Amino acid sequence: MTLIGIELRRGPGLWTLPVLTVVGVFMARAQLSTDTVWSYATGAVTSAPMLMAPLAVGVAAWAGGRSQRRGVRHAWLLAGRDPVQAPLIEAGVLVACAAVAYILVAVVTLLPTAAAATWGGPFWWWLASAGAGFAAMVAVAYGVGVLVPGRFTPFAVALLTYLATTWNLGNSGADYAMFPTTVELIAPFNAPHTPTMRGQVLWFTGSALSALTLITVKVRSSAWLMFPAVALSVTLTAAGAALIVNENGRYVDLNRHITWSCTGNSPQVCIHPAFATSLPAISEQAQAIERRLTSTPFAITRVEQRPRGVGGQPTPGAVAYALDTPTADHYHRAGLDIAIAALGVDSCARRRDTDAHAMAQLLVAWTVGDETLFTPRDPIQQQARHQFLNLPLTGQQQWLTTHANAIRTCSLTSHTFT
Repeated sequence: MTLIGIELRRGPGLWTLPVLTVVGVFMARAQLSTDTVWSYATGAVTSAPMLMAPLAVGVAAWAGGRSQRRGVRHAWLLAGRDPVQAPLIEAGVLVACAAVAYILVAVVTLLPTAAAATWGGPFWWWLASAGAGFAAMVAVAYGVGVLVPGRFTPFAVALLTYLATTWNLGNSGADYAMFPTTVELIAPFNAPHTPTMRGQVLWFTGSALSALTLITVKVRSSAWLMFPAVALSVTLTAAGAALIVNENGRYVDLNRHITWSCTGNSPQVCIHPAFATSLPAISEQAQAIERRLTSTPFAITRVEQRPRGVGGQPTPGAVAYALDTPTADHYHRAGLDIAIAALGVDSCARRRDTDAHAMAQLLVAWTVGDETLFTPRDPIQQQARHQFLNLPLTGQQQWLTTHANAIRTCSLTSHTFT
C-alpha cells in the first residue's frame, strides 16, 4: 500500500480524475437527446471516451517516460524488489483513475434515466466493453511512454489517438470493433450484439496486458513474471480477436424488442414502451388525422411505432410511424409519417420536383393540419391549393374518395383540383 499511496499523492492519476470526469460528462450529455431511453443513455456513456481518451493517454504517456526523462530509471533496477513493480503500480493507478472517471460519468449520465425511463435498463456488456477499451488505451499509452520516453511523445500519442478515433468512426466490421473508442446509437427496438462486446472485453484486456508485458521486458523483469504474462496476454487477445472476427464486428441485433404499449380505438395508437410518456402526444396527432380522413378510403384504425429501415413495415391493417426522441419536433414528424402512410403516397418520394409529387405534398399538409408544409410552385398549383382548401370538410373527404386511386398511384396533377 505504501507504493500505491505514494503514487496517488505524487502521480498524475488523482489530479486528472476530475478533469476526465468533467470532459466525459460533457461528451455524454452532448450525445444525449433524452433521459428517458436506456439505450440512448447507455450509448451516451460509451461515447464519452471519445474526448476522455486523448487527455488520458497523453498523461499516461508522460507518466510512463517521466523516470527516464529525469534520469532516475536506475531506481527501478536498484530497488530491493522486482524492477517492474514500480512502473506497474504507476500504470495501475493511472488505469484505475481512468476507470473511476468512466464510472462516475456513467453514474452521472444514467441516474436521471433511472428516474425517468419507462422501460428496459442499462446494457451492461456495452458499458463494460467501452470501459475496457478506455482502460486499455491508458495502459498502452503508458507502455509507449516507457518504451519511447521522448519529450514530444505525450503530445504525439494524444494527437494520434484523437485522429485515429475520428478516422475509425467512418469504418465498419471487425476492424472498427477492435478499436477502443466508438460512437454508436442503438434504438430501443434493437439491442447490442453482446458476443461482439464480450470479445471486445477480452481483446482490450489482452491488449492492455500486452503493453504492460512489454514493460517487464524493458526493465528485464524476472522470467517467472514475464512468461505467464506473455501467455495470458496472447490468450486473451487471440480469444477476443477470434470472437470479434467471427461476429464481423456486428454491434446491433435488429428488431429484438418489437413490443408496444397501445391505447384507444379510433384509432388505436401503439408505441414502444420506452416512449410511453409520448403516447398522449402521438395519440393527439393520430386522432386529428383520423378526423380528417374518416369516411374516406384512407381512414386509419391502428398506428404503430416501427423501427426505421429493416422491420419498418406495420402489421396488416395498421400504418407505421417512426419516433426518435420524445420532443415536439419529432411528434410532428411522426404525424407526417402517419399521414403519408395513410394516404399511401410513399411512392411519390421517387418523383420529386414533379406536379404529382407537389399535389401529394398538398394532401399530406392538409391531412396533418399544417398547410405551411406545401408551397405552390406556379399559379396552377396555387389555384389547386386554393380550390381544395376552401372546400368544406365533407367536400374534401368526398374529393379524396373520388380520387383515391389517383392518390395511391401518385398520378394526381394540378388540373385534377380545378
